[in-house]
Amino acid sequence: MSANNQFTDFKKQVLKASIDEIEAQVQHAPLMWDFLIEFAGKKSFYRSLIIQVFNKLMQVPGWVSAWESHPELHDKVKTLHEDLQSALGAQHEVLLKSIAPGALKSMASIRRDETAEEVRHAMEKERLIDVILEEEGESTTDGASVPDAFSTAHRVSEEDHEEKEEEEPHQSSPLAALQEGIDAAVAIDDATKMESGGLAALNKLRIGCIRCAGQEELFQQDVSHAHEVFIFLLSFAKQHPDAVGGVAEVVNELMASPCWSSVFECAMPLKERLQELPEAVQAALGLQHAKVMSLIVPAAQKRATGGDMPESIKQVADRMKSIRITTMIAAPPPPPPPPPMDQWKEAKTPEGHSYYFNLRTRESAWERPAALGGPRVYSVGDEVEVWSNGMRAWGRGKVEKVEGSKVTAEFTLPGGGLAKKELPAQHKDLRPVAVDSTSQGWSSEEKAQYQQWFLAIKGGSPDAVPAIAVAHFLGKSGLRRQALKQVWSVANPGSKASLGFEEFARCCRLVAHVQAMGARPGDASLVEEADRPLRVKLRTECLAARPPFLPKFEK
Repeated sequence: MSANNQFTDFKKQVLKASIDEIEAQVQHAPLMWDFLIEFAGKKSFYRSLIIQVFNKLMQVPGWVSAWESHPELHDKVKTLHEDLQSALGAQHEVLLKSIAPGALKSMASIRRDETAEEVRHAMEKERLIDVILEEEGESTTDGASVPDAFSTAHRVSEEDHEEKEEEEPHQSSPLAALQEGIDAAVAIDDATKMESGGLAALNKLRIGCIRCAGQEELFQQDVSHAHEVFIFLLSFAKQHPDAVGGVAEVVNELMASPCWSSVFECAMPLKERLQELPEAVQAALGLQHAKVMSLIVPAAQKRATGGDMPESIKQVADRMKSIRITTMIAAPPPPPPPPPMDQWKEAKTPEGHSYYFNLRTRESAWERPAALGGPRVYSVGDEVEVWSNGMRAWGRGKVEKVEGSKVTAEFTLPGGGLAKKELPAQHKDLRPVAVDSTSQGWSSEEKAQYQQWFLAIKGGSPDAVPAIAVAHFLGKSGLRRQALKQVWSVANPGSKASLGFEEFARCCRLVAHVQAMGARPGDASLVEEADRPLRVKLRTECLAARPPFLPKFEK
């Protein structure tokens, strides 16, 4: 195991362990302190996590005693950069006594986020994120127990230290993590995507909200997506009521943002969707904020305030509140964002219902506003789709009669039967047959080549191939890891462990687009930065468009 992985595994075990559990491993303390100092001297990328581990271990009396009784550790810590020594010294008085005089002089200018109290906030955020990743099966930990982690993490051989520097993992900023979650939620615009990628999108939102907790200036930057994100959360909670705890975490943090909460309280489609949820789910969300509580049905309010809720749900609000940044020195408030344009936008629920919202006024409606064309006009013979509440699906059919604002349409149910409905032309359950802009199909050239590559992937079958093998194949494209990460998030939004041909073909198509963009002066910077703008362009422009040439992979 590499030094990076050993530290990461050790960090996870330390942050989630109790003081008593760590105390029980005190026999490993001298070796672990030595490992941490050695690692800190070589791995500056892990600085914040190293400081968190020092902070937690210095809360354990036996580990403090072990530090005090081994003067060679005091000498070794003085070899670290003075700036890092100062940060470590801020975590405990015993560490403060061990750092060099020059580092002591730097204590007055220590970064606020490296003070002991703020580090504890960061520790709790990191612990919560580790839990989410472990739940999702994305964690790199091999499931080692606390004793295993403490007895093996220090085994970094001299050969490991002599090896070439490992490539450090990329860690996005808190804002980028939030935006990644928002983009994942916005991409869930139909029931199939919700089923395959809803949980992954929710977990990305959870991580982004945890990392940005309490930083209103970050939430302000993406409030234009508030309607779509809230619709996603409520739709996910309706489909997966057992996962309401994760939804509640996100709702808690978003409602703590004044700009996001103002969107929620004045959006009628959100209120309607909220009140469609089971009472227990409404109650769980109502506990997260007074504004949500005021919008849920009376029976759910009674349930929430009567104590008839699981302990795990009751604890969400306090847990989320505890990670918000509250101790920062008062600073001038950030300049307010420029007022949004008086612009209406259309969005869709995961079931495919269209609704409309105004970026400036925050108002929303199911009916199409005049700014976007006003009420739809139907004629006899028009092809339409009608929502079946009983089947929870859209059925395709034709308009049979139009009388004033009423439209009668006959349509085919998913099971093959015929049905007929009369609806107002503006009703959300009636829509023109949509041209599927995200499914233009593969050219014959694309399909032949992608199929050949798909069948050549080792460890798969004619129907599915392992995601890890696909990732290895995409690595032969010559694209940087960060660019491939954006390709992967768009082509496989549900983080599936195995990919069918459609997902694999999307990967190949997007790789081709990125390779083409890298050669175009106007787009090369997008590929170089490999951040949100590239991800959005891939999802909104490239996924449905045939690339200028087939992707190139090393043989």
